[in-house]
Amino acid sequence: MNCFEEIRVPQLSKQSTNSRKQAAEPDGGQILSTPQGFRVEIGTEAEDLNNRLPHRDSTAASLESSRNRSPAARDPLGLHVVHSPKENRKLDIVFVHGLGGTSRLSWSKNKDLSKFWPSKFLPLETEICHARILTFGYNANIVRDASNRSSSVLDFAKELLFELRFARDDNTEDLDIGTVPIIFIVHSMGGLIVKEAFLQGQNDPEYERIIRMVSAILFLSTPHRGTNLAETLNRILQASFVATPKQFIGDLARNSFALQKLNDQFRHIAPKLDIVSFYETQMTPIGLQRNKVMVLEKESSVLGYPGEISKALNADHHGVCKYESPQDPIYVTVRNVLKSLIRKLSMPSSSNEATATLEDERFDAEYALGITEAPDTDYSFFRGRWAVGTCHWILENPTFLDWEYDNGMSPRALWLHGSAASGKSVLASFVINHLVESHRLCQYFFIRFGDQAKRSASTLLRSLALQIAAVVPAFRQKLIQTSEDVARLKSADVQSIWQKLFKSMLFRISMSQPLYWVIDGLEESHSLRTILKMLADVLVAPVPIRILIISRKTQDIASAFWKVFDGSHLDVLANEGHQHDFHHFIDQELQIPDPKFKGEVSNTILESARGNFLWVHLAIQKINKCMTKADVKKAFEQLPPGMDALYGRMAQSVADIAENMNRQRAHDIMAWVACASRALDVRELCQALETEAEEIIDLPKSIENFCGGFVVVDSDGYVAMVHQTAREYLLGPEVRPFNIEKRAAHEQLFKRCMMGLTENGLRAKVNRGQESAFMHYSMASWFRHVLEAFPLSSDALSILMKFTRGSSVLVWIQALASNEHLRALVTASTYLSKFAEKLRHADLDVVPTDRQIPEREIIEKWSMDLVKIVGKFGGNLTRNPEAIHRLIPPFCPHDSILYQQYGRKEIRSLMVSGFTNTSWDDSLARLSFSSGIHADRIVAAGAYIFVLDPAGNIYIYGEKSFEEMHQLKHGERIRWIHVNSNGTLLVAYGFISTSLWDVADGRCIGSVRNPARSARPQSMKFVEDDTSIMLGSDDGRLRLWRLSESLPEWKIVAELDEQRLEGTFVNSPSCMSISPDSNQIALGYRGHPASVWEIQGPELIGHCSRRDAENAWGEVIQITWHPYSGELLGLYLEGIVFKWNPYDYDVEEIRTGGAKLVVSQDGNFFATGDATGNLKVFSITDFCLVYQLAAQDPVLDISFSPGSHRLYDIRGSFGNVWEPSALLKYSETTERSSDDASDSQSVASRMVVSGVQSQNIDTITALATHPNGRYYCTGTEDGTTELFDVSGGKIGNLGSSRSYMTTEQIVWSPNGRYIAIADLSGRLHVKTFQPKSDALGSWATESKFEMSIGMARGAILQLLFHPDSTRIFVYTSSTLSVIMVSTKAVHASVVLSPPYHSFRWVNHPLERDTFIAVGPGIIQTRAWDDLRENETIHTVTPFVEQVASLSLISNDETGLEANQPELENSMRDYPPVGSWKAQESVDRVLLTPGEKYLLVQTSYPVDRSRHRHKQVILFEVAALRSVQAAPRTFEEIESSDSNFHFQDTNQQRTINCITLPEHLACDIEVPLSFLSRDRLVFLDRNFWMCSWRLPLPSNILPRSTSETAVTTGGGSNVSATLAGRRASETTLSGGGSSNIRRHFFLPGDWISPDCVTLCTVASDGTVLCPRNGEVAVIKCATLRN
Repeated sequence: MNCFEEIRVPQLSKQSTNSRKQAAEPDGGQILSTPQGFRVEIGTEAEDLNNRLPHRDSTAASLESSRNRSPAARDPLGLHVVHSPKENRKLDIVFVHGLGGTSRLSWSKNKDLSKFWPSKFLPLETEICHARILTFGYNANIVRDASNRSSSVLDFAKELLFELRFARDDNTEDLDIGTVPIIFIVHSMGGLIVKEAFLQGQNDPEYERIIRMVSAILFLSTPHRGTNLAETLNRILQASFVATPKQFIGDLARNSFALQKLNDQFRHIAPKLDIVSFYETQMTPIGLQRNKVMVLEKESSVLGYPGEISKALNADHHGVCKYESPQDPIYVTVRNVLKSLIRKLSMPSSSNEATATLEDERFDAEYALGITEAPDTDYSFFRGRWAVGTCHWILENPTFLDWEYDNGMSPRALWLHGSAASGKSVLASFVINHLVESHRLCQYFFIRFGDQAKRSASTLLRSLALQIAAVVPAFRQKLIQTSEDVARLKSADVQSIWQKLFKSMLFRISMSQPLYWVIDGLEESHSLRTILKMLADVLVAPVPIRILIISRKTQDIASAFWKVFDGSHLDVLANEGHQHDFHHFIDQELQIPDPKFKGEVSNTILESARGNFLWVHLAIQKINKCMTKADVKKAFEQLPPGMDALYGRMAQSVADIAENMNRQRAHDIMAWVACASRALDVRELCQALETEAEEIIDLPKSIENFCGGFVVVDSDGYVAMVHQTAREYLLGPEVRPFNIEKRAAHEQLFKRCMMGLTENGLRAKVNRGQESAFMHYSMASWFRHVLEAFPLSSDALSILMKFTRGSSVLVWIQALASNEHLRALVTASTYLSKFAEKLRHADLDVVPTDRQIPEREIIEKWSMDLVKIVGKFGGNLTRNPEAIHRLIPPFCPHDSILYQQYGRKEIRSLMVSGFTNTSWDDSLARLSFSSGIHADRIVAAGAYIFVLDPAGNIYIYGEKSFEEMHQLKHGERIRWIHVNSNGTLLVAYGFISTSLWDVADGRCIGSVRNPARSARPQSMKFVEDDTSIMLGSDDGRLRLWRLSESLPEWKIVAELDEQRLEGTFVNSPSCMSISPDSNQIALGYRGHPASVWEIQGPELIGHCSRRDAENAWGEVIQITWHPYSGELLGLYLEGIVFKWNPYDYDVEEIRTGGAKLVVSQDGNFFATGDATGNLKVFSITDFCLVYQLAAQDPVLDISFSPGSHRLYDIRGSFGNVWEPSALLKYSETTERSSDDASDSQSVASRMVVSGVQSQNIDTITALATHPNGRYYCTGTEDGTTELFDVSGGKIGNLGSSRSYMTTEQIVWSPNGRYIAIADLSGRLHVKTFQPKSDALGSWATESKFEMSIGMARGAILQLLFHPDSTRIFVYTSSTLSVIMVSTKAVHASVVLSPPYHSFRWVNHPLERDTFIAVGPGIIQTRAWDDLRENETIHTVTPFVEQVASLSLISNDETGLEANQPELENSMRDYPPVGSWKAQESVDRVLLTPGEKYLLVQTSYPVDRSRHRHKQVILFEVAALRSVQAAPRTFEEIESSDSNFHFQDTNQQRTINCITLPEHLACDIEVPLSFLSRDRLVFLDRNFWMCSWRLPLPSNILPRSTSETAVTTGGGSNVSATLAGRRASETTLSGGGSSNIRRHFFLPGDWISPDCVTLCTVASDGTVLCPRNGEVAVIKCATLRN
């Protein structure tokens, strides 16, 4: 019978069976024969199929129904115990039957329950008898019962999960499954159900505990990849009146989508399980005539996972799960495996919690490394092609055995080579399986030509690292601890990955057993020599790694091996002449029943094969289709020896296809498979061909048949060329019977990608996350095809132009952002740049002149814009992909194509102006330092940027936000700083001592006194896994500080005695550099050649001579090591850079004019800076200039970012962050460039040098808007004040500071007639301003007065005009003053008493002659007339309440005495309650338009870092009415004792504190302004400009009805103050997060402390935002309306 179980149907009436043949069965049943000749058993038990479990949406209801209407007791549905041990069980064994089966008869030979082996045989076995045994039955009936017609494998899986969780035994006791390990034994479709249940349950909290306890699955003939019989069976059922087609049968179709999805997902969790797959080897009799067929081939029954145990059983599909007796050989085989699994469970193992932690760590490692596909996809493909009995020769080969069983712990390498198509990849899968089954720590990778990512050395290394992390805990921990640093490697170059992950991490770990690496297909890599060089590094590393490299043997590859491995031991093994493998393969695959004739055919195949497995495979495929011996003979005549001839025959068969449609379809399939940038699965290919998969009966088979054998569909449903040589044949330039024209094919693929990317409704699909599988391919590959298709045909070029000029290109960018794949934009930029370059050099006959220029310009502009989008908008675009349509284009420079095509259209809704530069710049941010700071050193490491102020401070900035995170105070002048590679530790060398700092929290964790002699540091390095610090100084000594020693000291480890050479003189070294491996040190001198020494000894290695003898030796002012190559780069005083390998005599030099030198961390670039402000970047390989930039001020120091795509520089009072497009594109270019290119033509030499002239920037330090919002005024760092019109730009200068002192404060009077300006020197300027008309530039200004407040009183912190504009209030750090505008006279003044708090001042909205001071915990009201303090109102912020509450809680009150240490630890980083005023600061104070509420933003430090926690609260203005105090004049204060301090009143009170909704308060970064209708405008934590409307007064609800508490006295009663706050606190209710309206976000390169601090919103809603010395004017319609 043609199904997976015998199909049992109810007894039919005579009338219904008269017309059909009947045959008696042993159990008295009947046989229903169908017209197709298939046999269906008719049961005699009067089973009503209505008793079968009807599947409904509710699993619980379905199961309850099945309980009430269960069939015969011998075959129950659901989960039932068939054996329970007398003592406590050690595990649960669960049996799940297959299609058409039942819970007991499926496991009983001849339906005899006495042979029901789960309960009759297994309980008699030792070890197994301690297990509880259960069976699960479900409605797998396929006839009559229509209730399960729509049931799927997923539905049955859910039923199984429900039963495992909620089923009860016969005594209604909970089965308690999930407390002991679980082993599943499954037959046929039951295996698919268990796999699906495992996947569904692992992420469901209800079933997670049960799934974690599943330890093993025994698969008995499970159709993992389906069967061709499933579709046939469904057709029979459809034709027969006794049954209907079933969905779950459709799920079993060969390579069905359901199975592909299930296998793809199960592959990732399979390593957690022990998997054993048994497969049938006998044909199963079917049909009335008992014809035999193989129901399941081995290929479908075996998963092919590493470590999977697969075993053949001498049985048919039914016999694999039914046994005659406990002595049955098949039963014995299954039992023995089961026992071994149980024994394995009894071994000591870690707890479930530890297992869960391990899985979390693996996930973290996978995320950090950016690996989305496990390598077992390729392993499964090749393992599925392995034939039983083949490849075993290698396990007996002495060379291989020496490699595998080497007892030493030294690394070894073995090169296994063979000719094309000789079975190398299958052999690789065999070796991998052998190593895993031998419990070796094996990692592997298959380099695939058809997948660009898998040809990448970067993917190879990251995949190996992830596999190593899974088995080496120490390596995994290092990955996780440095996950942020590792995550940058996703887009890093190969050398950086090798250095970070392997040389710096793996090679420093002590391992007790070796790692085994298997790398197949090396010849197909983009970077063959690069990979070989890195693997050669392994052979000198102190780690036990065995490397097996598998490739073809060509002259170039052999030459590369001998060149790279010169001097290293490399074993070589040939995959040649193993005839017994061919015999085994042919014997297994050749389907000829006559043994004699089969032998003859086999010999003929062997004679013609010429050692080519692919030829044998294709020949057998053709012969197996033959019906007669004559057909076989004819087939041999059509099978010429040699692959080229065979390919020619195959190509001819395709060319001979009669129907044009089918021939074209074959061409299209092969074009896609040969030219796609990665392998497509069947579903993607159908979408690419615009073919519905359902239209084709057997899609995989049809694909293979159409293509004449060139294309195969692997076990996971991916379509691939039968071999790389087949691709080479089809794409070759020779004339073939049938071939693929490469350029035309790529154009065809490009057009199809464009069709998908321009389809209507795609944007909506992207928003819903409903992009098709092929759409993901199109998004990542269309630009690759457009370059390969050059020159494009006219219509293809038109398609490209339409795409780049329409909205579809924005939808493409949105889709990439939605899938967090913005890196593809950088790749696309590189390809489009090359395409534009080809257009530039194209012949006029190819691209007419009238079309060349505009199209090339568009492509070039897109090439620039795409890479800039990533750098400037990447973070917010990923979070908000829709922003690309309307929010990002307006912020682009006006010359960019994004603005020209899309930004202009948004001018009414969002307009950005104010910038003079209309093109993209490379400036990402500017680091502005406080006045008086003159930095001279910058270092980038990990997630931080470190800036040194030699005076004794180190400033630490975040590399993403460029916000100051910490300030480290060394306490003395600093001579040198050094940071470890991860950016977690910093060492600072001062004049007297050296200090060690923990960067994360800014703590000094160690210090040591410096050597007695005043030795100047010239090089420092963390060594010995960051446990020691090595110091090189100008006295020629090397010292070591071991951080673990209790008595820290600098110990001398080497003294370098440099000897004078003839014609030179030796003095102290001018510079030093310790090598990356800490084994060597380089020294530079004045008047003496640079030298390199081995530190151990020490021993001189050599001297570096000059190329130009006339320059003598010169002076080396800087020297540094290449991070990987062992070369030195140095800088001579005259600006010449040299490169020198200490073991060679060759020296390369280039004149750069630089005074500073730095090498990028990836080893690709070096950069120089000079005294005139120039930055230059060169390629290290060939000294090609890649990038140059001219900017203001001398370059004092430079540093590359860890990813080498940014440059940081220091120019004294400020620093710059540059992100040149050239560096972003470089990593994309190097990854794809072949290392076959000559050394003289590096990637850099093929790049266009980009030069940038950076404009001089006078940083804006103050900004104020006119009350009507039309004008604004700016002050700058050099004291210049300028006036602007928000619509027309700059109007003119208001003046400059005489002493060029920085403008600190600017404020406009309420009537708009006066502008007050204060500079750093304490001078106050008041100017009049009067517009003459509405015309732009029609205005008048004059100086009203100028006066000095005096530096003795401190810097001017705030200016404030009286509401009538007649007086101006001046607030310094120690005084308050009121000055009359008309007379310049000081009307009143007050000296503040210490401690000096930071106040923010605003006019009192209810009392015209009073103003309000808001300070930390204090609100004061003062009179304008005499500055007398009317009242001090004490407030307590939530932070103070939290800390004070902790200190006030006693152990008696809490009853948690044991937790006191924890409480103390939680308060450790907070200041004492008594000092809270000094810790908390007031950042912003705003009044609502109706002047009803006062908004206050405060901040306080959360730890020792500079980071501060911000909070926003409201106060009712009505509660701030003043209590008047007696006046005191300024003259009285001036004439009194200088130590006199104003005395406050004794009366104190608290006021209602209104807190904002939590979702809002947590989101506000900077409150900016209140607009009409009480709309609060603020920047959120992601720097979106947002607005939120204040609720109506009815929504402002007090938390308590208690009266306001009032305390008297000095205000020290914190407890009473807290009580008062709790009694009076009020909160805003109503309005969720949906009431927050987000309008636009600031670009990433705008975000800086200056930008955020000075950002202003005018009264009409116009936003003013400073950036790089200019002010962006942003008009947003939704904000202004």
